[in-house]
Amino acid sequence: MLVKRLVDHAASDPTAKPFHRSRQFHWQLRITPGQVPSLETLVRPDAKGRPRGADHVVPAAVRTVGVAPNLAADDVQYVLGWADETSKPERVAQCHAAFVELVERWAASPEGQHDPIARELAGCYRSGLLKHVPQPDGWTSKQGVLITVDEVPAYQAESVVPFWTAEVTRRKGGGVTGLCLVCGKTGPLLDTVPGKVPSRLVPGATNDAALISVNERVFGYDLTTQLGCSPICVSCGEAVSAGLVRVLDSPHTASYGGQDSRLAWWFTGPVDSDPMELVFTADPDDVNALLRSVHSGKTVEVDTTPFCSLTVGGNVARVMVRGWLEMPLGTLKKNIAAWFADHEVSTLHPEENPRQSHEKLVRVTGRWLRAERRYAFIGAKGADRPDRIQRDLLQAAIRGRPLPTSVLPHLLHRVRTDGRLDTARAALIRLALVRSPLTTEKPMPELDRDNRDAAYLAGRIFATLEAIQYDVSDGKLNTTYGDRYFAGAITNPRAALVNGRKDANAWLRKLRRTKKGASINHEKQLDELFGLLTADNPIPSRTSITQQSMFLLGYHHQRADRFAAIRANKTKSDPSEENPE
Repeated sequence: MLVKRLVDHAASDPTAKPFHRSRQFHWQLRITPGQVPSLETLVRPDAKGRPRGADHVVPAAVRTVGVAPNLAADDVQYVLGWADETSKPERVAQCHAAFVELVERWAASPEGQHDPIARELAGCYRSGLLKHVPQPDGWTSKQGVLITVDEVPAYQAESVVPFWTAEVTRRKGGGVTGLCLVCGKTGPLLDTVPGKVPSRLVPGATNDAALISVNERVFGYDLTTQLGCSPICVSCGEAVSAGLVRVLDSPHTASYGGQDSRLAWWFTGPVDSDPMELVFTADPDDVNALLRSVHSGKTVEVDTTPFCSLTVGGNVARVMVRGWLEMPLGTLKKNIAAWFADHEVSTLHPEENPRQSHEKLVRVTGRWLRAERRYAFIGAKGADRPDRIQRDLLQAAIRGRPLPTSVLPHLLHRVRTDGRLDTARAALIRLALVRSPLTTEKPMPELDRDNRDAAYLAGRIFATLEAIQYDVSDGKLNTTYGDRYFAGAITNPRAALVNGRKDANAWLRKLRRTKKGASINHEKQLDELFGLLTADNPIPSRTSITQQSMFLLGYHHQRADRFAAIRANKTKSDPSEENPE
């Protein structure tokens, strides 16, 4: 089904030319009748000031270790026969001879014999004028050369498409006729897929990559090589590559540096809105509109347009399909609405969004750089971010699945090590808890005063103790109660709270001298929280992963509730100062 969807997607672009792909060219070979050709640079600074060649969509087919020229535009070694210091002169001579032979066959073919560009290019090679082209500085044998004839790019000649299609069919076809697995028609079958995917579109690929390849019998079904176990006709084989490049190079993709995959998605028909965009923007108004739409109960029934998503990674020159999904648009909307509902959490600051974007959730799984007050960049060395977290979070959003069991322990480790729990990290913790089969009582997005879970209460108490000390010192402390005990309290709340309760007595006595009302409120709240703990529901001394998560969620909820109350009462306190970030 994946291959069929890629073929259909390629067919939806009527302007696409068969067996063509985008390529960057460093040089332009200008051919003018009767004159010595000139070689000029096409390299210009890009938007960031970096040198970059010109991109053109030209005839191209998969090239392995053999000599295989492309038509009308190719490498320096093919077009000009120049060998640099790293190339073998004998091989370069073979490449150039093959290119010249291809041009001659093009000009002599039924398609090219009446084409002035094909005839002029062939005549130029016969005349020997190319031998007089001066070599500019900085060229290499594998840089691209764009050929123009009378200022017209040679690849735009009318005869290029029919001749090149026949040429690729001759090269890639195995001389076997059979039933195509994709279109269900009988016709010439391919030995190998004629197109490749640029390495920039496939994380992990070091070279341009092919989707289907069986080089050795041991890898193929029934010991068959190449496409023997996946019969594909010529036109469908071209469309598979074209469709794959089109979806991976579209705006509807997600890929971050240092991660192992790239996700692309598309719809097989027209749609009014794209819910996948919300996963990356988390726009509050649009998310609320989606939630209302889903809660109306009509979305799943009405939106039946198929949604397709493809996740790929690379290994040298191979494309690995890491995930493939097709579902009705209504189901996708339902899953994404659940995604936002499951990780919604109360915020510490009024400008924060209670629902997080995908990129932010990926980012907070990495290391917090305290000195720079930011998370390590995605893909940065030493960021300590799971390689597949981008893919795991996307699959959870799209498919409605729980997070992998490895995500929560990693996040808890980072919170303990960094000493930082912000809104986004709390949201990810709540998402993991809500979707975990081990969680009997699903946590609320905001402070749950009726929650009697001992770990949750311990987190609330820890936040209350932290607030008491803050009020006593007016925030003027080098080392706080939280600094001393936070990391240890996550795994052993009892020790931290016992010490904190002793210290609180001194803090409250001091606070009564200056802020008697605040002291009374703090003491009352502290007594109420400790009173909810009983012999049957004591403060945990050794916590499980779930208990650590509940502790942190209770801690975050208590802080967020206090900051909201301060803002509501319009006190002089600054919430940004009360957040130890």
